[in-house]
Amino acid sequence: MNRLLASYETTCKRIFTQCWLFGIVAVAGTATAAASCGNRPGTPNDVTGKALSSSSIQFSWRNTTGNKLLEPTMWFDMYLRDGANRPIGRDLTGTGPFSVSYGSISSKVFTGLAANTKYCFSLRTRTLGGTQGCISALASNIACTTTLPAGAPPVPPVPPPMAQRITISATGRPNNTIVITGGGFRPNAPVTVRVADDALKQVFLTANDGQRITSEGNGTINLTFHGLCTNPGNLYFSANDGRQVPPRVDVTGVLWSNTVKIICT
Repeated sequence: MNRLLASYETTCKRIFTQCWLFGIVAVAGTATAAASCGNRPGTPNDVTGKALSSSSIQFSWRNTTGNKLLEPTMWFDMYLRDGANRPIGRDLTGTGPFSVSYGSISSKVFTGLAANTKYCFSLRTRTLGGTQGCISALASNIACTTTLPAGAPPVPPVPPPMAQRITISATGRPNNTIVITGGGFRPNAPVTVRVADDALKQVFLTANDGQRITSEGNGTINLTFHGLCTNPGNLYFSANDGRQVPPRVDVTGVLWSNTVKIICT
């Protein structure tokens, strides 16, 4: 990985004034500590509710944890209350797991509710399941929604926003070959692939075999890289298509994919 970084250092500097990792300068940095009770996960926000039927409600929220290298798995303490925000025996502690990234939208559907009845919901993020791990310092905002009247036709759940659907996967093959595939990119758009090691040293790849990396007309990528593994350890890959988003969606102002791992032996 050190030789890889040296060979691409000039490229990285030319493309970016600073090499950012979800808002953290990490070209020669070291990995930050895992979440602890001195480094709590972010408080969920933008909580909303949608009645799906006379007996079910979907509550959704925006995640504000996950702005480090790895997309974390998180659990949540959920508080489902009556219209006056009083307990009704439906609270959940450390429920999950949920795969989240910074700015992604997650949701939970509650069933078995009374018809035409107001329910209120809030939650905290937790780093481990059950009563383990650490929780966000504060609870989210409270969202209240009323179930549909008895006999009303059900409505479909709310899908995740399209802006959060850039996804990639990585496959290791013989002879130090790595294949990156993905979808959700803008059609025929220039794509940047970020490669980082366990020390958070990273490079940004914009070309492969002398050709600018570009998504296909259907928004997919299918890339084959050779020689990226130079030392035993892990390599982490993510990608973007240059799409700009508000900082409230991603602290870098750019929409990044999920992060995937390849083990170099």
